[in-house]
Formats: sequence, structure tokens, C-alpha cells
Amino acid sequence: MSKKLFVGIDVSLKSNQVCLMDHDGSVMGKSLSFDNNLPGTLAMVEHLNSVLSNGDFEKLTIGMEATALYWFPLFNFLNNSSRVFVEKEAEIIPLNPKVVSHFRDAYTDMDKTDIKDSFVIADRLRFGRVHSGRIPSVDFLALQRLTRFRYHLVQYESRLKNYARSFLFLTFSEWNRVKAFSDVFGATAKKLLKKFCSAQELSELSIEDLKELLNEFSKGHFKNLDEKARLVNQTVKDSFPIPPELAEQVHLLIKQTLQQLELLEKHIARLDKKIEKLMNKFHNPLMSIKGIGPVLAAGIFAEIGDISRFPGQAQLAKYAGLTWRKNQSGNFNGDITPLTKTGNPYLRYYLIQAAQCLVNHNPEYREYFTRKFNETPRHPHKRALSLTARKLVRLVYALLSKNQLYLAKERQLAKDREVNSASVPEVQAEVLEVSEKTAAKKVKTQRLPHASRTLPCGQEHMRGRRAVNT
Repeated sequence: MSKKLFVGIDVSLKSNQVCLMDHDGSVMGKSLSFDNNLPGTLAMVEHLNSVLSNGDFEKLTIGMEATALYWFPLFNFLNNSSRVFVEKEAEIIPLNPKVVSHFRDAYTDMDKTDIKDSFVIADRLRFGRVHSGRIPSVDFLALQRLTRFRYHLVQYESRLKNYARSFLFLTFSEWNRVKAFSDVFGATAKKLLKKFCSAQELSELSIEDLKELLNEFSKGHFKNLDEKARLVNQTVKDSFPIPPELAEQVHLLIKQTLQQLELLEKHIARLDKKIEKLMNKFHNPLMSIKGIGPVLAAGIFAEIGDISRFPGQAQLAKYAGLTWRKNQSGNFNGDITPLTKTGNPYLRYYLIQAAQCLVNHNPEYREYFTRKFNETPRHPHKRALSLTARKLVRLVYALLSKNQLYLAKERQLAKDREVNSASVPEVQAEVLEVSEKTAAKKVKTQRLPHASRTLPCGQEHMRGRRAVNT
């Protein structure tokens, strides 16, 4: 039996705690701490090489929890540097934090410290049957960083808009309720909010001047300019007046908030271009779905990774947090079941956004969303959209696991009809060939013996014709 050395590393921001253990479970020396940087890692490697040489070990197994991003620089250095451990077989394994956490439960009444954490990791390696976590490539990790950062920017943009709406209620109280513009933060609406301090100031503008202003700000976008001008004018007249001193200060806050929103929109647009460019390095069948662009496909793909680690679509849905807990007791079955939301928040966000796009562009998903919307008594839109996203999970799993492109029902039916129509002539040709061979055999078998029974010429001709026609 070869001597093995197991090394458990508890990774943190400042340092890495290292525990050495042999194949019998004995801890070798004291647990040491090394700085989580390149000099500290080189010192750790030098220490491990000395232990390998003195202890005559043949194999080295190093494990660390794949927590956040603190582990990746250390793992990348140990896994990719050539001949880090001299003339020894080394294996570097990133562990799922849940695996380590469940293994720790076997030790009752154990303290939670960095030293104990490194011990648990080393002991888990010694027990074996360790499923190595997914090791992402450099391009894949870069794509995941981009999509996750975009998620945070979008969330911040949403919070900033909600914050701006509270300011708007002070200066333009009817702006959010009436919705004179389809987008409260659209180009035309933002220019008006920047130009006028309050609704009272905007109401002093005549209808003709307001029409000219709207036409200028919208660049001639509005078809019925008169109706739009009257609606805006009525909206500002119905708003509550506020003191000019307060309106001036709130107007400053609104302008700064709108400037931040414009900056966020530019950053998100730049990220979208970068994500689309990086997606060209991956083969992603999700982009074949009409309505799902490269950004949404990248967000889903970056969070799922290797689809083979999910046994089925139900496990993928649970990982995304798109499952509902049952509410049952005795003969009672609750109709209202809450969404778990315990899975990956990034994957759940991109799946729900993709479901909304499919509702807008895919007739099958639009019909499904409408049916669920009518069936749901409470929060119909959220509930129907979540159920549509759950339906999308099944499609995503099928496409990624089979590595095939998406075909809508209409296109699939048309393709089946083409295949069937193309196969009909071949079948008819085969049937005709078989019938001709059968007829030839019948003609051959129905020939009369030579001069034994002679029929009149007319009857012999008729018999031969009947045999061919059969």
C-alpha cells in the first residue's frame, strides 16, 4: 500500500491554514498558517516538499473548499505550475463546501476554527470517494464574472429607480400614478424632469410650447402630439404643489439620480457587448431559442456549467430555486405554496428574465403564461412567470444534455411533414419493386409442363395475363 499524504487547506482572505494527515489519520505536526499570496504559497510548497521527502510519501492529495473566489488563485497556481512538487504524484481537489459541512456534523461538539476546518478537510480527503468540484476554465470563469456583475448592476439600477420614484412623488405626485409616458425613466420623461423643478413650474407652460418641447425631446416619436401634450399638462396640474425651497433641493437629487441611471445604462450596454463577444468561444444551444439573446443565454450557461452534474431537470430546478414547498396536514392541502428561493439567485434571475422574453416572442410559452395567469388567484403575474420559468428549465436541460438546437412546435411539425413526404416516394418505390418481384415469381410458378397439358392459344394468353395482373 502506497503511503499517501493528505493536506487540508482552509482558505481565507489573509491566510491559508494547512493541516497534514497520513493515511492512518494521524496529524503530522502542528497546523501551520501561510499568507494567502504568492510568497506565502511558495513557502507552503517548500514545506510540503520537505515533508514528502522526509516521510517517503508517494502521493500527495490537497483539498480546499471552493468558497467564493479566495480559493481559485491558490488552486490555479498549484494545478497549473509545472513541477511544483518534485517527483511526486499530486492531486489538487476543490471541494463543495456542503460536503465539508455535512462531514463536520459527524464530529459532535467540535469548535469552528480555521485549524479545525483544515483538519476536517484533510480527514474528508482521507476517507476517499471525494467528488471533485467543477473546475472552470479561464474563459468560463471570466464569463461568469461578467454575467454576475451585470446582475448586480441591474439590481442596483432597479433600487435606484425605486428611490427616484419617492423623490418624484414630492415634485410630480401624479407622474407615477397616471404614467403619461410608457417609461417613467424614458428619454423624453428624463429631459422634462431635468428641465423643470416641479409640476407647478411645468404647468405654467402653454400647450403649444409643451408640444414643441415634446416634439424636440422625442425627436418626432409621438404620433398624436396633441393628445400627449394634453395628458402631460393635465398630469402636472393634478399634482400636489410643494414649497419652492423644497422643490429646488429635490430637483437636485432627481437630476443626480437620473445621471447615475444613465451611467449605469452605459455600463450595462458595455457589459452586454463584452458578454456577446465572449460567448462566441462557447457552443451554446440556448441561443437557438427565439427570444433568448446572447446575454440571457450566457447568464444561464455560466451558472449551470456542466449539465452532467444534474441527474435530471428536477435537480436543475431545485438548484435554481424554482420549486414550491408543499403545505399539507391531514386532509388539508394548501393551494398557496411559496417559492423556495433557496437556490442560485443568479440562475433564477436569468431564467425568469428569459421566460419573460419567451412570453413576448414564443406562442407556446405565451399560451402557457396566459393559462397560468388565469388560474392563479393571488399575484397572478409573478406566479405565472415563475411557472413559465419552471417550464423553461425543462427545455434548457433537454437542449444542454442532448446538445441539440431548439425547434418550435410549428417548425418541428413542418419538419416532420417534410420527412414523411420525402419518405413516401421511397416507400412506394419499395412496394412497387416488391410487387413486381412477387408477380414475376407467380408467372414463373404458373408455367405449364412441356407438352403435358396443352391449352388453346387464347386461353393460355389469358392465363398469363391474369398472373401478371395479380
